[in-house]
Amino acid sequence: MRIIDRYIFREILSHALLGLAIFTFVIFVPQLVQIMNVVARGSGDSHQIALLFFSAFPRVLTFSVPIGVLVGVLIGLGRMSADSELIAMNAAGIGLKRLLIPVGLLAILATGVTLCMTVWLGPISIHTMRSLEDRLRSTQASFEIQPRIFNEQFPHLVLYVQDISAAALNWHGVFLAESDGGDVSRLTLAEDAIVAADRDQGKLQLFLRQGTVHESQTQGPEHYGLSAFGERDQSLSVGGSAATQTATLINTERPLRQLLSDKGPDATESHVEFQRRFAFPAACLVFALVALPVGSRPRRGGRAGGFVLAITLVCAYYIVFVFCAELARSGSLPIWLGIWTANILMAAAGIALFPSMDELSGESHLRERLVGLGRWLRQAKSARSNLTLDTRPPEEIARENFDEPKARSSRLRVVGSFPQVLDYYLLRNFIFYFILLLVGFIVLFEIFTFFDLLDDIAQHRATYLDVVNYFRYLSYYLTYQLAPLACLVSVLITLGIMTKNNELVAFKAAGISLYRVALPLLLAGGLMTVALVAFDETYLPYANRRAEELHSMIKGLPPQTYLEPQRRWIIGNNSKIYNYQVYDTDHRLFGGLAVFELDPQTFALNRRIYAARASWEPQQGAWILETGWIRDFQGGKVSRYAEFNVIELPEINEPPAYFTREVRQSSEMDWFELRTYIDRLRHSGFDVARLSVQLYKKLSFPLIAPVVILLAIPFSILVGSRGAVGGLALGVGLAVVYWATAALFEAMGGVGQLPPVMSAWSPDFIFLFCGLYFFLRMPT
Repeated sequence: MRIIDRYIFREILSHALLGLAIFTFVIFVPQLVQIMNVVARGSGDSHQIALLFFSAFPRVLTFSVPIGVLVGVLIGLGRMSADSELIAMNAAGIGLKRLLIPVGLLAILATGVTLCMTVWLGPISIHTMRSLEDRLRSTQASFEIQPRIFNEQFPHLVLYVQDISAAALNWHGVFLAESDGGDVSRLTLAEDAIVAADRDQGKLQLFLRQGTVHESQTQGPEHYGLSAFGERDQSLSVGGSAATQTATLINTERPLRQLLSDKGPDATESHVEFQRRFAFPAACLVFALVALPVGSRPRRGGRAGGFVLAITLVCAYYIVFVFCAELARSGSLPIWLGIWTANILMAAAGIALFPSMDELSGESHLRERLVGLGRWLRQAKSARSNLTLDTRPPEEIARENFDEPKARSSRLRVVGSFPQVLDYYLLRNFIFYFILLLVGFIVLFEIFTFFDLLDDIAQHRATYLDVVNYFRYLSYYLTYQLAPLACLVSVLITLGIMTKNNELVAFKAAGISLYRVALPLLLAGGLMTVALVAFDETYLPYANRRAEELHSMIKGLPPQTYLEPQRRWIIGNNSKIYNYQVYDTDHRLFGGLAVFELDPQTFALNRRIYAARASWEPQQGAWILETGWIRDFQGGKVSRYAEFNVIELPEINEPPAYFTREVRQSSEMDWFELRTYIDRLRHSGFDVARLSVQLYKKLSFPLIAPVVILLAIPFSILVGSRGAVGGLALGVGLAVVYWATAALFEAMGGVGQLPPVMSAWSPDFIFLFCGLYFFLRMPT
């Protein structure tokens, strides 16, 4: 390669790698929460954690490598165009079409990398991650079990544990309700249990001690089995084995040969996946083709303008891709045309713009120079005509010079006022980059989420309106989550560009401290905190609830607000457990009600009550049980059995409102609702550590906006020579550190390793102390 080709290649490659790193980590950030949960619980060794970490990258790189090519060409050539280097090349006799050599080489290399990801590494990594998650699920199951909570993650059974040791290996008071799909139920109660995980089989082994096993039949209540044991082993299935997972590959895991030869009912999805694996690598070529004439066009803005163009083109490409792919799935377009339409349109746009490079490199530059020269001559002539001789008396001129310090001091006092032109200037740039980055990040997250849901959308025939509404409500949640990140990067870009252009030096020379420059940005961060808190207290819970309902619909799951979708379980007063098949809240009527009265010390079953129907009598303030039976137990035997037609039992004294409590997500409630909900669960004996962390995070998370702005101000001076792109790279890096720290502390608080207050507020205080340290040490 010639020297000029190597120079251009290095320029666009450096920006491409920077863009690749930025967008890779932006898309990868949600995976950090899962990885931090594994780290906090210690359920995986270092090899498994590293494998889980690296398995997530090939699928992300499938999206970020083409975007990196687009960013590298646009920003690299845009910088060279803004610095007139492309004009110098043209003056030296090198046509702009010469740029095809380094740009084409970068595009071919990126195409090969993306093709390797989609055809080879991507399916392997997705299969590896899914298998690893299944293996880790068995080791994490003991940590995910919370005391005094009914767990239904195990197939065909409900698990309740009265108390759990800190190491999660010793349980006290175990209640297991099993069902084989018929009317036979089996209850296993034990005073203690030792827990061990079987990673190979994907099971949880329980070594029960001092318990009983109860077997009953609803249709034949006179038949009842009861046996006591001193020690007993119980195996709980958590996930399938590796061999089972290998036999049930999903489309994203299947090799090309299987996708192409699929003739079954899912042949359309298989062929769509086949075409997509080649369309994404080809996007590297079409992105480079359209970025070459656009990036070499003379414009103001340099790197910042290139980033704006990159975000715009990426959004346009993926919107067209998603829309046409949906048409291909519905049969409105051939599969190959639906998947390749976005590439065809982007390539056609690049080919149409390519001839304009000759015009940009020739007469248009000369015409622009002549127009600028004429404008400069007119301004010089106008300035010369405005020069007049000062004919005032000498004493008047001296008086004006004598009063000049007073005028200067009054102007200096005006400098300290608020707001000023400087504040408007800073806030205008900050708001522009904030909106641009926030929209760009939201679009990237939603595009990645859409491709993650493609199989579910096709399998469960989700309507176009449901998908659109889901992403509309999801955008509100992403706005709340990504606003602090957009604040951080916006400040880094705004002050980074001002540092590069020596504007901050000019402010300091005019006597304006950097503390004064930072004032409007810190106030903007404070307003952002108020806005996020108000948003979380008003519309966001409703939007999250609608998004969860639509997500369940797309996944083919019935939207449920209760933890148990078919058989309800709830803890009552005085060590009672209620189980019911149906509960009509309007008529206050139970169907298939079972009540278990336990000994709080030994966790043995003292009494078991069953009623086919139970209704609330408001005048008596009691439940009326119909058509059932009662069994009393003592010493591991049935001491009394009685059937009834209608009966009222004083121990069943919970009112109807006690059974209508919803198990809602913390994101679907405002702060006051969540606090009331936590108090009610705590009073009922439920573990509320995880919900308490979420309660404190409703205040700690919005407060991170001014904290990250405080941290970004001194760091923006360090990246001043890199301008907008350097600020973007550093901002995303700091955001990844914050998100990883917050996810780790949240996971530790959820498993009880840290108090909820410390778990929620520690990341804010850590970044606040770091921000104050660097902020107070910067040269003002």
